[in-house]
Amino acid sequence: MYVALGLVLLCFVVLAVWTTWFRQRLDAPPMMPGLLPIIGHAHALIGDRKHYWKFIQNINATSFERGGAIEFWMVYMRYYILTDPDDCLTLSNTCFNKPYVYDFAKDFLNNGFVTADASIWKAHRKLLNPSFNQQVIYTFIDEINLQARNLVLSLKNELGRKPFDVRPYFISFTVSTAIRSSLGLEAEDQKNVDRKYCETIDDLFALYCDRTQKVWLHIDWVFNLSEMKRKQDKLTNSLKNIICPIIQKRKAEIMTKIETSSFENKSGKFEPILDQMLQMANEQNGFTDEIIREHLDTFIAASYDTTSSSMVFTMLAIASYPEIQNRIYNEIQEVLPNKDDDFSKQDLQKLVYLEAVIKESLRLYSIIPVVARKVEVDVKLKNYTLRANSTCIIGLYALHRHPLWGPDVNEFKPERWLDPSRLPTNPNLFAPFSIGKRNCIGKTFGMLMMKIALAHIVRQYHISGSIHNIECEFDIILKPVSGHQIGLKLRS
Repeated sequence: MYVALGLVLLCFVVLAVWTTWFRQRLDAPPMMPGLLPIIGHAHALIGDRKHYWKFIQNINATSFERGGAIEFWMVYMRYYILTDPDDCLTLSNTCFNKPYVYDFAKDFLNNGFVTADASIWKAHRKLLNPSFNQQVIYTFIDEINLQARNLVLSLKNELGRKPFDVRPYFISFTVSTAIRSSLGLEAEDQKNVDRKYCETIDDLFALYCDRTQKVWLHIDWVFNLSEMKRKQDKLTNSLKNIICPIIQKRKAEIMTKIETSSFENKSGKFEPILDQMLQMANEQNGFTDEIIREHLDTFIAASYDTTSSSMVFTMLAIASYPEIQNRIYNEIQEVLPNKDDDFSKQDLQKLVYLEAVIKESLRLYSIIPVVARKVEVDVKLKNYTLRANSTCIIGLYALHRHPLWGPDVNEFKPERWLDPSRLPTNPNLFAPFSIGKRNCIGKTFGMLMMKIALAHIVRQYHISGSIHNIECEFDIILKPVSGHQIGLKLRS
């Protein structure tokens, strides 16, 4: 009897604490429907990664309906999601630290731009900005052309066959390009690194996603006792063991002033990002070897997943609209009619319609549908106040489908990018590389890779396929899982 009374009393205490803790202020965003005692909205996460993507779409849509912001809870953690463009910018430029879920990758990326604490991010971003400016990025054009030619050549294996999944080909292209431009390896060494890196990083990203969906594994001591933790350590160490020896070898070459031809090719010359960082380490004491490794891994890992998936969606969009594909091909023919020529900086600047197609694909199929920030102080928005000690999710997917884009917001219309009057006046509504000061440092490089690769493919092949029946899942980024196969025919 006393046990029963104790349990009843405990339930009352828990409910009282829960009710007080979950109480909203008058200036708080509206609560998302479906709140349950103790667990909040955590039940909405139960399911596979396809379900996870539907949950993200749902909270974006609910935020739209409730005035651009909502509040929801995961167990004892308060979350907000913002879909108003001005509020998103205010939050992103007020709060620079990332919430604890980003710490899942700390053992691997630590001080890299995605996971670094704000103070470290600011200092390193200032040092590395010159290495990612447009003038420096243009020095990689010849190398990207070379890798794009290799991609086109490998795609010949699919001619005359049934529709296929093009993503593995794009992964190989993006990883090869990122590793070559960041590390400057010889061709044979690069192939070995590409293969090992792709196999390992895919498993590690899948593990991060699994942990995110299993709320009980968010607790560090529980995760540290799990088999998943042991698997993560093994994968993380494997990736470190790929990059660390390369850094040490190149560092020794520079220290002993050995001149090598590792960073030269028939197409041109460039200075790998590794060399640039080692130079900063010598001249400015800017980076340790471990920090250099973390930045290189961040750059390669981000390119691997985001750029390859973006290219899949863009390729499918091109295949789905014959008139768009023909217009891209005609533009390429006007700019560079000889199929054996590489694209120069001047040529790429003239491919304005292809760039419009890529931007429209990035808008409509947001590879990074959400980013998050740790709210460490109360943040005053236009209509609401976000409370400190909470987490805020910025709905990039929602910004790209905001009603301010016009009545054709859900239609694939590259022409909108050719006429400024058809674009929304608020620039914050287009944020495929995140929003605010802590955006992606590699956005120019990513756009250049996509533009060169797609130009090479379209001028060689006619693409068939449909994006209309595509099914996606959320696995760190948005990925197609079915209905995304394409076919290729050689152009005459």
